[in-house]
Amino acid sequence: MRGRILLTTCVAGAVVIADQVTKTIAEDHFATHPVSIGPIHLVEVLNTGVAFSLGVGHPVVAGVVATVVAVAIGAWGLTRRFVASQIAASLVVGGAISNLADRVVRHHHGAVIDWIQLPLWPVFNLADAAITVGVVVLALSEVRGHRG
Repeated sequence: MRGRILLTTCVAGAVVIADQVTKTIAEDHFATHPVSIGPIHLVEVLNTGVAFSLGVGHPVVAGVVATVVAVAIGAWGLTRRFVASQIAASLVVGGAISNLADRVVRHHHGAVIDWIQLPLWPVFNLADAAITVGVVVLALSEVRGHRG
């Protein structure tokens, strides 16, 4: 169990650090000087909602829901026998913690900083990407594990 906790802490911690560093860069540079790299645009957007800007305008509710979901997935992930599931759950936890830290610590009235804009996709950040990848890997690893 100690190994699982260490793995979860390291993966989630890496997500939080990477996300907070890139959000600080976005806040310092992309708000006033957006950057375009082909179809990718780097621009600061403040989002008071959750995934895909759902719940915009309700940052407290969004923060509470994200925290409850992250704790549930993290606790469940620690019980999984597959390392991929544990890592995936850790990605979700790290992303949720980082976005929650944005809501509580940064002074944007409960908003998170999103900064990656792709064509035909809502603006997002590294925490959002970690959550999305984590959920997909978790689902695939569980389906694959139950078959074999």
